[in-house]
Amino acid sequence: MTTVVEAFATVAAQVVEKFVGRNGRVRGSSVVHAVHPERWLAEIRVPAPACRVGMAGFELDALVPTDDAVTCARCLQSGQHSTVGRVGPRQLPLWESD
Repeated sequence: MTTVVEAFATVAAQVVEKFVGRNGRVRGSSVVHAVHPERWLAEIRVPAPACRVGMAGFELDALVPTDDAVTCARCLQSGQHSTVGRVGPRQLPLWESD
């Protein structure tokens, strides 16, 4: 039997997958934000604007993924970039591995 937390975690994982390496736009706005994981329920994390601008409560579809460049002045000023779904720093290798 699936618990409520497990059900929410499954939904959150699907939302996170949409934002891997992408930015986000709050529905109804033209401003593009850097995105980072934010605590939602229990220990479940979901994508949220990195500048912490307000959104429509618990609506997971209030933040729409986009490949457009960040235009949010607060995100740009702080040097924030999207980090959802990334593990560790992104760095190119010095040489190809076999």
